[in-house]
Amino acid sequence: MSKFLFFSLAKHQTIYFTRLLAQPGLQGKLIVPGQMPWPKLGVLLRVIPRINWSALVEEKCQERRVKGKYQGGLYRLLLRLEMLVMALRCAALIQRERPDAVVVWNGSHRYCQLLLALLPSATRTFFFENGLLPGTTTLDAKGVNYRNSVPRDAAFYRAYATRVQVEAGRNLTQLIARKPRSERSPPIELPTRFIFIPFQDDRDTQVRLFSPWVRNMRELFGLGERIVRESDWSVVYKEHPSSREQYPDLHQRCHARLLFANGNSTQQLIEASSLVISLNSTVGLESVMLDKPVLTLGQAFFNVEGVVMHADSAQEMLALVGRFPAWPVEERLRGAFLHYLTHQYCVPGRWQDAEPEHLREVVLRLLAGGSAEVGPCR
Repeated sequence: MSKFLFFSLAKHQTIYFTRLLAQPGLQGKLIVPGQMPWPKLGVLLRVIPRINWSALVEEKCQERRVKGKYQGGLYRLLLRLEMLVMALRCAALIQRERPDAVVVWNGSHRYCQLLLALLPSATRTFFFENGLLPGTTTLDAKGVNYRNSVPRDAAFYRAYATRVQVEAGRNLTQLIARKPRSERSPPIELPTRFIFIPFQDDRDTQVRLFSPWVRNMRELFGLGERIVRESDWSVVYKEHPSSREQYPDLHQRCHARLLFANGNSTQQLIEASSLVISLNSTVGLESVMLDKPVLTLGQAFFNVEGVVMHADSAQEMLALVGRFPAWPVEERLRGAFLHYLTHQYCVPGRWQDAEPEHLREVVLRLLAGGSAEVGPCR
């Protein structure tokens, strides 16, 4: 029987992983950083070349830069020393436990990246994250978000549509409202014809790692300003409900055709808009679910030709907005994409609830190697 090593970096991960390990048929151990063995210097020369130290340092410094924290030479030196010690502890952990599979949450934290980089090639990996669709959980053997294993080839979904019953047309989905960190403005009266541009959290990995040419929400706001200046469109933004960032300067630049609608529900904004422009956020996927045209600006796993449009520059974005609604979006292909996510890829049930049926399905997928095809076609 395969031995699973669950690596937890937070309380909620520990609780969920503990519930999984209590299920019949799953053999393994839960480890938190404080339980890792002490480093062994004898493996130093084998560990150092396995790690992309510069990339990890830059990634962490970029995160601190966004948060306005110090990331100078002293910090970088101390960070390298900390990661070296942790890498040696990871090597000692792997040698002690010899797992057949390692399970992490998200996988982007530097401790996870160190552990994963040192695994033997035969060791399987699994990544958990919040579900892509309401009422689901993500479990993927490759990664999460842009790094996940969801096929990106339109031909895959055209073939898939021939094997399953796919209905094209509007998906009557009720989105789950996100609770804001602070009180927001009251709802506004929306323009008759507008583009909806949802903000994301500058600190999130979706922006820091997977948005190559739009670095933050102020740059995204500027792109909306260009659309308004160079066309007859109105643009409506909504700040991310969990973001700590404040934008009083951007609010001052608003006018009758450039608006914030923080008090309006996201679902109302999607449904009332003519199209949605998103970097790579969940709102972009939700807009596809609500049968709305979507233009992405960042690296998104749903960047599938025929499902959404994509722009790699401001010029491409403006050109696509100018061509709207003459976009080559295929309703049947969109339906196949959403059917695949719903019935094959996403694990039914929220990890927060950890209902018995959900836990059993997760265990089945772990034992089957994380294949999205193991679940029944519901």
